[in-house]
Amino acid sequence: MSREINNVYWEDVQVKQDLPEKSRVIDTTLIAMGATWATHDFMPVHHDRDFAQSKGAPDIFMNILTSNGLMMTYLEQWAGPQAVIKDISIKLSVPNFPRDKMDMNARVTRKWEEKGEHLIEVAFSGDNQMGPHASGTAVISLPTRG
Repeated sequence: MSREINNVYWEDVQVKQDLPEKSRVIDTTLIAMGATWATHDFMPVHHDRDFAQSKGAPDIFMNILTSNGLMMTYLEQWAGPQAVIKDISIKLSVPNFPRDKMDMNARVTRKWEEKGEHLIEVAFSGDNQMGPHASGTAVISLPTRG
């Protein structure tokens, strides 16, 4: 079964437009493999529950590179394969632990043309039950219909 892949076109985007929300359940495998395998972050708080608890955390917690990857994937899946994320700025607030659910959302805050590119800026957030986990802005180059 193939899935149709759609592109978002610059002409169809408006400032103050909200992107569709997407939720992701965070599990131990995502946290541990995101840290050790995908980002080579071997800090034990990201894969060793006993170590994390000895440092005062209730469980292992997600590293910033995995959080960044999840937020970029959310934006890329919305924009489509012809879009290019040109810049991203992200900050972490509350941690993501196993069994948390992260709700990702974004809003278009700016739209402009520069050096032949058709750009938008989005403000995004990935929130769990404690509040904002990851938030920031991204500049995305979108294709045009022309």
